[in-house]
Amino acid sequence: MARTAQEAAQLGALLNKKYRYFDYKWDLVFWVTALPVVAAAADITKLLFAGDWDFWTDWKDRQWWMTITPFAMIIIPSALQYIQWLAWKFPTGCTYTAVGLWLVSWLGRWLQWDVFVNYPLNFVWPATIVPAAIFTDWILLKTRSFIMTSILGGLAFTIGFWVANYITLAPFLQPVDLMGSIVTLADVQGVSYLRSATPEYLRMIEHGTLRSFLEETTLVALVFGATLCTFGYWVGQAIARWLAIWPIMRFMKKV
Repeated sequence: MARTAQEAAQLGALLNKKYRYFDYKWDLVFWVTALPVVAAAADITKLLFAGDWDFWTDWKDRQWWMTITPFAMIIIPSALQYIQWLAWKFPTGCTYTAVGLWLVSWLGRWLQWDVFVNYPLNFVWPATIVPAAIFTDWILLKTRSFIMTSILGGLAFTIGFWVANYITLAPFLQPVDLMGSIVTLADVQGVSYLRSATPEYLRMIEHGTLRSFLEETTLVALVFGATLCTFGYWVGQAIARWLAIWPIMRFMKKV
């Protein structure tokens, strides 16, 4: 026991220095072990809402893929962004989730499709949201407002998603002559590798009337995708505030 104020201060400094290591170590263990759980939640959400649009290369079209996929992929990053912002007032949630999702997606595609089924990885490659997530976290850092992040971040997330993945998708959009018809290389992959479980009769690739509006598909789909992405951002916020933070705070009050 400390007898004087000076001894109490020295003892407090010693204990703080001694146990700070354990605090940092606990934080590291917690966030490393939570990464696959968060990534799995993000991947399941993406599969539920986006489905085949973010799985097969020939489904990554200019209309539905860039409209639905950003909405599905921003929900869990938004939830983690709120939790980590509440924890230490630093925007890292979107990037944290995006990196975990990237690792889990590539591991799953490699094991399930390349190793077990022998499908080419360039036909089942997963999209990445790491650049889009960095932009979204940066907007929260600068604005410190979830409302502004939902508006500007939703737009930046959609555009960043399209730009980052178009680099990988562009080679598969090259025209190819297949049995007298001009198709893309991605379509040739879809014809060459049959998918018995895929509901091809529900296929909606490049099917719609967007070209009647300004004769442009990509720009209109990006704007509409940004609107859906803003809505998806608030879905993630609701999950974090009502399904994650609220039960924890209620439990802490009881304890």
